[in-house]
Amino acid sequence: MRLREYEQNAARRLTKAGVDSPRLCAQLLAGHVLGLDRLHCVLAAECELTPDQAGTLEALTARRATGEPLAHILGDREFFGRTFLVTPDTLIPRPETELLVETALELLPAGQPLRFADLGAGSGCIGVTLCLERPRWCGLLLELSAPALEVARANAARLGAATRLDALRADLRAIPLAAGSCDLLVSNPPYIADAERGQVMDEVLRFEPHSALFSPEAGLAHLRAVIAQAARLLRPGGLLLLEHGAAQGKAVRDLLSAGDAFVGIATRRDLAGLERCALARKV
Repeated sequence: MRLREYEQNAARRLTKAGVDSPRLCAQLLAGHVLGLDRLHCVLAAECELTPDQAGTLEALTARRATGEPLAHILGDREFFGRTFLVTPDTLIPRPETELLVETALELLPAGQPLRFADLGAGSGCIGVTLCLERPRWCGLLLELSAPALEVARANAARLGAATRLDALRADLRAIPLAAGSCDLLVSNPPYIADAERGQVMDEVLRFEPHSALFSPEAGLAHLRAVIAQAARLLRPGGLLLLEHGAAQGKAVRDLLSAGDAFVGIATRRDLAGLERCALARKV
């Protein structure tokens, strides 16, 4: 079988299975097996696949046709221009989460030392990216899931950020750091309400860790916990950045305004125009 034939057959199969971007998916699977980028896959369209290559591609295509995320099959996902390892123990990095990184880089000085914590780090994509974008920053990756924390550590090591990042297993509700010890807290915590399960894509429900997706109290329990911890951990003037659901902007602003710990409370929208990121400064 030639590569072109595989891609055509796989695209048809994935289309029938209801997979998004079936042709692109087939190309990425082929590139993964052959060790080629998309351009070289196009140039190699007439190459003959070996029996082993054809068998491997058939198996991977079958997995994708069942709905298994492409990131799990490939073992990685791009975030902020870098490739991060992902596993079924971690949330798959999403483009909207890049807004947290962009906002931190915009609002905080680039040339000064800074200490931050990534709360609920998952794959570590946020914290690792901040370190790589700002060579004078150092931080902490905090994650309750031991398997996810190992993925975060692996990403920090392979991308060259391990010397400026510590990784700690801990709960968001009881962070073992000293008061006033952070200049920045950033978090993409679980924020989907149980009542919203029916609105979540089947692929996400079946394959991504529910502990990283769902939160009690109408999806606000973990956001509330992070806000409470931030009031203690941030130094005066320190910045808190929170990802939240598209319909949670007002609720998160109300949580931030409930006490006297924060000023400059605002919400930023993602590229789709949806409220996605809350920010506030510690008094």
